Amino acid sequence: MKWLGILLALIVAVVVIYKVNFPTYSYRYRLQVSLSVDDKVYTGSSVIDVVWECGPKITGLGRCAPSLGGQAALVDLGARGVVVATLRTGENISPIPDGAVDAVWLCANAFGIRSNEDLPALPNLTGRRDLSPSNLPRLVWFSNPADMESARKITVQNVASIVDPAVRFNEAFVEITRDPVVIDIPQKLPWFSGLKRLQTNGNGILSKSGQFQLIYNMFVGENS
Repeated sequence: MKWLGILLALIVAVVVIYKVNFPTYSYRYRLQVSLSVDDKVYTGSSVIDVVWECGPKITGLGRCAPSLGGQAALVDLGARGVVVATLRTGENISPIPDGAVDAVWLCANAFGIRSNEDLPALPNLTGRRDLSPSNLPRLVWFSNPADMESARKITVQNVASIVDPAVRFNEAFVEITRDPVVIDIPQKLPWFSGLKRLQTNGNGILSKSGQFQLIYNMFVGENS
């Protein structure tokens, strides 16, 4: 029994040392986006998981890498198509030309967390924050949700001129939650599953001229 106790103590010590030097910071938030058409409000929301894996800290060179679970928030405007607040921006250049923000930083920015040094605060976040005009996700409008070629990048400033003069951007906010992640966007965007299958096999990157690349993890996180 003495040796069993020593063994258990060693296992616990190893686990503690590992967690100290390879920390993981995770949290979950709800993203909600609202638009209006002739004063009727249309809302879409989704629950997003963010996980940062870091280490080893003992070298002084520890780095952290983020990953996402969950899905994009989709606002169904009926005959006017759908607007999707995507998880990723679809851009491969930095800084992003129109300032769209990746879902990894969207909620963190809203709570004032803007660097890797602040990551330990993430699991302790509570409450809700409105998103400012400088901290908004990539918005993509599909005039025909069944056709990914109908995708067009929009912003809160040009939504009326591109989608419809009657359409207005209302609000967007993030809220820390423990609600479960729900993945149903493949049913709302019927081309998604085929795009993911192609891209996970190294094919099917769809570039929109002067716009962005359409990539599956803009819609469903890589951890889902």
